Amino acid sequence: MALVRLILTVRLGLFNDEAYYWEWSRHLAPSYYDHPPLVAYLIAASTRLFGRTVFAVHFPALALSVATTLVLGLFAADLFPGRPGVVAWTLLAANASPLFGLGAVFTTPDAPCTFFWILTAFLVWRALHGEKGLFLLAGMSAGLGMLSKYNFVLLPLALLLYLAHKERRRWLGRKEPYLAAALMLLGLLPVLLWNATHDWASFRFQFVDRHLGPFQPLSTLRRYLVAQQSVSPLIWLACLAGTVRSYLRARRGDEAHALLFACTATVLGFFGAWSFFTWVNPNWCATAFLTAIVSAAELMDGLGSRALRMAPIALGAALTLLFYAQALWLLLPIPPKVDFATDLTGWDEVGARLRLLKSEMPDPARTFVYSGRFQLSALAAFYGGEGLFVTRLGGRADEYDAWRGEAHLSGEDAIAFSDDEHALVPGGEPFKACEPAGTLPIVRRGRTIRSFSFWRCSGYAP
Repeated sequence: MALVRLILTVRLGLFNDEAYYWEWSRHLAPSYYDHPPLVAYLIAASTRLFGRTVFAVHFPALALSVATTLVLGLFAADLFPGRPGVVAWTLLAANASPLFGLGAVFTTPDAPCTFFWILTAFLVWRALHGEKGLFLLAGMSAGLGMLSKYNFVLLPLALLLYLAHKERRRWLGRKEPYLAAALMLLGLLPVLLWNATHDWASFRFQFVDRHLGPFQPLSTLRRYLVAQQSVSPLIWLACLAGTVRSYLRARRGDEAHALLFACTATVLGFFGAWSFFTWVNPNWCATAFLTAIVSAAELMDGLGSRALRMAPIALGAALTLLFYAQALWLLLPIPPKVDFATDLTGWDEVGARLRLLKSEMPDPARTFVYSGRFQLSALAAFYGGEGLFVTRLGGRADEYDAWRGEAHLSGEDAIAFSDDEHALVPGGEPFKACEPAGTLPIVRRGRTIRSFSFWRCSGYAP
């Protein structure tokens, strides 16, 4: 699977959020409006090494997926020594899962978050079982995890719940866990300082503005349950059964199962409660399935039927490969609005059209490009090339508000564009005038899967 993904990283286009994180990598900062900064640092390092290519942007996800696989295997082997079947099923199921299969080729904050999540859990487990010095490494790993994604805060909570049990409570009276916690908070310090100087914008966006909606469980809870099928339905059923088994074994004093249950249940329970008020995306629960898969592996390893053990892996791998094939070739006539591959398609043509339109403007050197969505703007910036300045106007707040430089752009002309799903019809303020500049249908396999519209605008007056 790693070799398949290596080929994909060269041929797959950028995913919309992934392009936005590439934009971050060109504006390195202690933190950002949407997430902590580690994903930007990783993409910056990769693009400096491999150049401005899709491979360079995808590469951190690929490298971290391999590293996560290795640590996950070590973790499973340490939890259940002498049971190679548990390790084998863990690694096969994780890599067969569509959720991790997509996360292994598109670089998002989930890539470093999942790696440091499982690494931290592994180091804490080893520290509790004879290698106390590893608590410091666990704290450093947790600090990097906190620089990856805010979801990571659930792991310290899960580990605290695990240590609070009467059989392990003695550790709360020792210095090592607190030293680890101090190192973790030290890692989070740049994010805290950035938020303190930006009116706590990132914290307010993630914990208040974005996710606190009305109580509507009939729709949002259903989506939460559907989203979990992204690990593949049979793997999900095995994870569910394995997590129940871990709970029962934990009640009998099994430490390995207690750790697995604490890490899984904390995440699924938190987002399960959150799903009564807002939409929960599949990747938000990805860290829970790292440990749930180990629970499932321990259960499946005890089954006598080889066919029953391999069926979830076979289905998961088939779905993952189908996702990859759809992303490359759009084999299935899926409605474009629900086909994730639509977002990956047509950007070379869009970049070429934007460069042409800019060259035709009265003063190309004083012409910028914009859309109403940060995802579209980021993709246009990547595929438009170095000579194209792209920003976002309108819509919700994001990093483009900090990068735009209103005074610098004042009086310039612009090219506006949008796709057919997110209609944008420029006219009037903040420009003197706007006129249509044509459309661009994106055709694949004889089907028009999306269409882009363009406008020429003059006299930007912010």
